[in-house]
Order: sequence, then structure tokens, then C-alpha cells
Amino acid sequence: MGDVIRVPSGRRQGLAVVLDPGITELTEPRPLVLTEDKWAGRLAAVDFPSPVTALARLRVPKNFNHRSPHARRDLAATLRTARMENDLGARRTKGRSAAADDPVLGDLRHALRAHPVHSLPDREEKVRAAERWLREVREAESLRRRMDERTGSLTRQFDRTCDVLEELGYLVPEVVPPSVFEDGVPPEESPVVTDAGRRLSRIWSETDLLTAECLRSGVFRGLTPAELAACVSTLVFEARRESPGQPSVPAGKVAAAIAGMRRVRARLSDVEAEHQVPLTRDLDLGFVWAAFRWADGQTLDRVLAGAEQAGTELSGGDFVRWARQLIDLLDQLAKVADEPVAGVARAAVGRVRRGVVAVAVSG
Repeated sequence: MGDVIRVPSGRRQGLAVVLDPGITELTEPRPLVLTEDKWAGRLAAVDFPSPVTALARLRVPKNFNHRSPHARRDLAATLRTARMENDLGARRTKGRSAAADDPVLGDLRHALRAHPVHSLPDREEKVRAAERWLREVREAESLRRRMDERTGSLTRQFDRTCDVLEELGYLVPEVVPPSVFEDGVPPEESPVVTDAGRRLSRIWSETDLLTAECLRSGVFRGLTPAELAACVSTLVFEARRESPGQPSVPAGKVAAAIAGMRRVRARLSDVEAEHQVPLTRDLDLGFVWAAFRWADGQTLDRVLAGAEQAGTELSGGDFVRWARQLIDLLDQLAKVADEPVAGVARAAVGRVRRGVVAVAVSG
């Protein structure tokens, strides 16, 4: 509990609650007080030209921290309420506002004082708890709205992705006979995964849909293991920085297959854009020569030098990292593709998994 006193003069004139008497043996008392204006600090003897007495007693929360703006605001509100309850006079103000004489506000103040909760000894604590509860409710409602918006966005994105897969033939709507409808109301459509969809589900890659479309289009047919490794590298490699021009690629079947892959990607992008889903990234040619030469049995030094001549600078560590990802996608193709592409993919895996790459993979 703290004594309510009246500071008779000075800048802090008015009611205040004493938080700490500030009495010591060596110096004059310097009480720590909180005023109705939410100011907290120590007063000196000059602020008390005449003795003061306690006008009332006020409950001060345990472990009250006068440096906390929130704590000062709550206790100042309690002090202002104590003024009215103990009839300690009007609060000193710089000027009387129109609200002081407003009859509606007067009725509300009277109703507030007449409310049963007003006489509770721990009223202010309950009010503060109610304020915190209302604030938490508002924050929870705001979070709920944001979650609903995000959930709705994910649902729309999922539906659009399903539309893309249906258009490309990876999903088909399930046809339910009318005889099984309940009350004549057809159930919601549940898409069925096709054979192509099951193949797609076994490809794990950022470019999985493009990879599946390239398989379906037949652009990988007729390639040697080194040529297939070169083409598949465009689906896994991503350059760290853009080069001023397009890296060169081996002429012949590799160049023709990559041109076919670009046509497949263009058709896929049209479908994705129509259904407003993120576009599959473009092919990256930066690892084509490195993959081709390595799968062709050349040494690492020649592979790295050739990649630099083709427009891509690779360190030994970068080469091994991308080769491991290339092996992973080639291995997936070996499991989902039809013959003879599956056999060529298996051979390409063996061609790439050698030397330092084999050591890194086994390690």
C-alpha cells in the first residue's frame, strides 16, 4: 500500500502516491512518487514548503516498476479513481474542457461509479486483466484472419495446379454414375491419377513437371549416355550469376534435343500462365559441356577447362555438387522411363559416377 499525498507546489503539484519514502540517515528525505500525470521520480524538500499528511491509502502492485510506462499508466488511473472515491477535489488542469460539463459524460461517470464492480477492492487489477484479455482476443482474431487468407490462397493455388495437371493428362476427373448420388446431389469431383501422373509422382525435382513432359515428348530418345547426361543437366543446374551470353552446347543430337526441350518448356509455360501458377524455370545450359565431357570419360582438368571455354567457371567442389544432383535425376529417369531411354539413363549414371564424383557419392 502507498500513501496518497498532495504535493503543494512546484511542477509536480497535485495528488501523488508515495512508492518509497526515501528516508535515509545521512540525507534529507527524497520520496519516490507517481503523479496523476504518470510521472514517477523523487521529490526534494523544496517541493514541500509545509508538512503533508496522508489523504488516503492506495494499493500498489507487488514488484511495481516505476520505469515501466505500462505500470505507470495503470497506477495513475487508479490514483485518479481514488481522487473521485475519496472526494479529494478536482484535478488541477491547465484549462477546463467542454467535456467536464457534458451532461452525457456526467451520466456515464455516475453510472460507472454506481456499477457493482466499481466497489471491488481489486477492481483495477480486474480491469487491467480484462484489457489484456481483450487485446489478446483481438490479436488472436487478427491471426485467424491472416491464416484464413493464407489457407484460401494455398487452396486456390492447389486447385490451379490440379487444373494444369488435368489439362496435361496427369489427372482426370472421376466419373461417378448418377445412380450412386445421394438425394440426387452429385458429390465433389475427386481427380484420378493417370499412368503419366504416377510416373510424375516418382520424379523429385524442382523441374519435375518439365522432366516428365520431356519424357512424354520423346526428346531423349536416340541419345547416347553422354548426350543424355548433357541434356538432363539443363534440368538441374542453376548458375550462380547470369552470364552475358548463352553457353555453347555440343552440336548434333545434344543441340537438337535441347531445342526440343525448349519447345516443351514453352508449351508448358503457356499452360501454367493460363492457369496462373508459377512458371517452371527455364533450362540452364551452363553445365552441358561439363556433363558431356565427364560422361564421355575425360579428366576433371579438361572438363573444368572446357566448361570455362564454353562460358561457365566451375570449381572442383561445384562440379562434384552438380554431378551428384545430375546422378540423382538420371537415376530417377532410369526408374520411370520406358526402354531404351531407361537403359541409357542407367548407363549415364555409371558414366557420371566415377573418380572424385564416386568418392563424394560413396562418402
